[in-house]
Amino acid sequence: MNRGLPFLVGEGLKAAGKALPRLLWWALALAVTLMAGTALLVLPAGGRPGAPTSETLLVAGLAPELSEREINELAWELWSLPEVVQVSFRFPGETDPLPVEERALVLLLAQPAQRGAVQEVLLEKAGITGVQYLERTLKPPPRLPALARVLALVGLVLALGLTLMLGRESVLAVASRWGKALRLLAAAGIADSTLRVPFLVVGALVGLVGGAVYVGVLWGTISWASRYPQVREVVPGLFHCLPLATGLGLGIGGLLGLVGGLVGFPGRRAHS
Repeated sequence: MNRGLPFLVGEGLKAAGKALPRLLWWALALAVTLMAGTALLVLPAGGRPGAPTSETLLVAGLAPELSEREINELAWELWSLPEVVQVSFRFPGETDPLPVEERALVLLLAQPAQRGAVQEVLLEKAGITGVQYLERTLKPPPRLPALARVLALVGLVLALGLTLMLGRESVLAVASRWGKALRLLAAAGIADSTLRVPFLVVGALVGLVGGAVYVGVLWGTISWASRYPQVREVVPGLFHCLPLATGLGLGIGGLLGLVGGLVGFPGRRAHS
């Protein structure tokens, strides 16, 4: 009977085409389940934000005659100082951390007490026109309340239950579209394990479609959110999950589809 499996799968897919709207709703519910699971994983633990922090900066103005190569070499030289944590470049007109009228290098110091030593080094360098000192307080990034993860968990449970229910109903709808032919096959003594195969194939395909929808929504969400730094601060895990989430989304989607096909199979009594 294994030789007849392609025929059975083909007939099952034809029957599935007649129940396409139900299958699409099933795929959509499956995609929502994957989204809820992703939200549960990437949402950071809620709670109160941390205490404000302070940073010490030195803004070194650059002479107009310095070339880009010379500025780059100077920046790397300054960054090698043990007191300097980071060096960044500013163009005229920029206002962070303060307005600059000429090209400048911004040095982030490890400790405020190191200001004098680093400032002396800067003033000895050719091409530096002046040094400004700045100490500012930084607010901690906002944090989502703990309730967000609870809601994500509730959403995952509800979406998973809806997915399984729609999977069962959709597979039963496919079986009803198959109708007399399925009953004749069962009456002919074909084992349930063989008759299950077309339904499992349909379920796997629906799962892959749902996984593809999930991946598309995830890509679009990350593309949209990347334009807003505040989103990156609140949910940093969202921007690192894409490669893994793509593979897992398709894999878990297919697996959930198989489970739906298994649960929804009508059984010998239903088609006898």
